[in-house]
Amino acid sequence: MVLIDRAGPPGAYDSVVLDNVAACATLVDHLAAQGYGRIGGLFGSTSSTAQERRAGYLEAMGRHGLAPQIRSVPPNAAAAMAEATRWFQEPDRPEALVVSNGLILMGAVRAARALNLALPRDLALAGFDNEPWTELAEPGLTVIEQPVAEIGTQAMRLLFERIERPDQPVRRVVLSGCLVPRGSTGTR
Repeated sequence: MVLIDRAGPPGAYDSVVLDNVAACATLVDHLAAQGYGRIGGLFGSTSSTAQERRAGYLEAMGRHGLAPQIRSVPPNAAAAMAEATRWFQEPDRPEALVVSNGLILMGAVRAARALNLALPRDLALAGFDNEPWTELAEPGLTVIEQPVAEIGTQAMRLLFERIERPDQPVRRVVLSGCLVPRGSTGTR
């Protein structure tokens, strides 16, 4: 078995993962470079991926001397929209928001639209998963694109090698994501 984009028990399974810590730190770095100071983080509450992305957010916020603002939600658009709607109405709401997956990003976009918040004038938004809708949103959404084809290629390679040599040590392949900057994170 080869795990894709998830951490299993240490040493139990071969895996191919995104460097989630570095990827989320890249989003925070991008927003800080654009002039945003109050950068919130809206993260899924359960997966290892969300926890790694939260760690990257915290690391980058600390490096920039910024105070973290974190909320956790179940990893779905409806829960994200509900939490983001509450958060966006608070007096100290973030100027920018980093989210941990595409469904949470969709919920945050819906919340911003429901409250008539203009991206990026009223709120900058950045997340993960370069789905086609993220480019078509108005403005386009800044995301980390995962190397999906390379993830699949590496997973198949590990699987075939495991079949050929079942007693070899467990391996973990860590790949980098790519920042796709779009209009949702314009200069402050």
